[in-house]
Amino acid sequence: MSTENQDLDFRDILKHLDRESAHFVIRLETHHSGRVVTVVQPHDLIRDSINLPGLTHKLKQNLGTSGDVENGRIILHGDHRDQARIELVKLGVSAGNIEMI
Repeated sequence: MSTENQDLDFRDILKHLDRESAHFVIRLETHHSGRVVTVVQPHDLIRDSINLPGLTHKLKQNLGTSGDVENGRIILHGDHRDQARIELVKLGVSAGNIEMI
């Protein structure tokens, strides 16, 4: 196996480990507009390593809702706590690392 292939495999392993160790908090809040929103908040330590706009797009698309990224948090319009957890698990996040409030 060439060094380049070994590096690629190692990077893939690191990405997989990062995804498994990612910690998220999912909670229901009332947005400043008075709407009920689901907030998906990554832990501070992993926030910079996650593509929040890409993850937001994927969650919105799979849940059939609208939303945005605000202050490092994903805001989804409506109560989508259970579905958001299921989608994060499908994306490779360990279910034990998702806290529901």
